[in-house]
Amino acid sequence: MNDKQFMTVFLGVTGVILVIFFIIFFIAQMIGPVSKKTDEFTNNAVVQRIEPVGKLNYAGSGSSDNESETQTASAERESICKTAEGDFKTYKVKMLNQGDQGSMIFEPAFIKINTCDSINFEMSDAGHNAVTVAAPAGSVPFDTKYKPSTLVQFDTNGIYLYKCAPHAMMAMAGLIQVSDASNKTEMNEAIMKFESSVMIPAVKTRMSDLFTKNIK
Repeated sequence: MNDKQFMTVFLGVTGVILVIFFIIFFIAQMIGPVSKKTDEFTNNAVVQRIEPVGKLNYAGSGSSDNESETQTASAERESICKTAEGDFKTYKVKMLNQGDQGSMIFEPAFIKINTCDSINFEMSDAGHNAVTVAAPAGSVPFDTKYKPSTLVQFDTNGIYLYKCAPHAMMAMAGLIQVSDASNKTEMNEAIMKFESSVMIPAVKTRMSDLFTKNIK
């Protein structure tokens, strides 16, 4: 093999090695961030921990120090509903990618309940949560923390605005009226502020339309 042939073979082998190296490097870069995000999601590192509105129970979740604190806060507030008389009901709200009212919705998006009634938030499609945006004075914010099912008991009257944190810009939000509409003015302002961050024109007024239609 002469020098010319040797250089041709050498350059060819070197080129193949470099191509393989860059392919491996590219794959490593793709896998690394995904694994990190998965770990963060699994450990709830990106989920804000917020205490419940009255009684809040998680289905399909393990115990933790934070959840112990949540249960303590719940126990303190449960007395409000324990001393109240009445047949309290439980309602269901689904978190959906697609429903009768469009894409990325809570179903029903508006619900009216009585004091101390409960709502079971069901994550019918993965990747959703329900987080308080605005609520009556004296209430405690809630966050379903991406759990499959979360039961929330509401002990403070008024209107609640909540959202799905990952899809808020797509107007994935809902309204809850507990007995009365005593904070109607404040809620109207909160909805206007929320809708200013909605990026899709077709659904930008979804919450204000819902508010106008249902809150009297």
